[in-house]
Amino acid sequence: MPTIRPSAVAAVRAARSAVQQPTTAVATSALAAARRHPSTMQRRAASHGSQYDPPTGWLFGVKPGEKYQKEGWEGLFYYGFVGSLVVFTIAYAFKPDTS
Repeated sequence: MPTIRPSAVAAVRAARSAVQQPTTAVATSALAAARRHPSTMQRRAASHGSQYDPPTGWLFGVKPGEKYQKEGWEGLFYYGFVGSLVVFTIAYAFKPDTS
């Protein structure tokens, strides 16, 4: 029967205790965070500021009494979107009957 050296047993015990018990506060907090359920964790805002915009009385950022000026992409978007809906409706009406 093989004999086990006392130094090998001591080395195994030291390694096992190092694995079981973290020695730093960072390791302890990392383990605690990993064990927490996601639904119990607090959500944090990335901007670190208030997410509330106080009311200004302006609708869509236009002062009362001023006329809204379209941006350059809006006309193209409206014609493209409505045009694609018209093309889709016509294509759907003339699709082949597969029943």
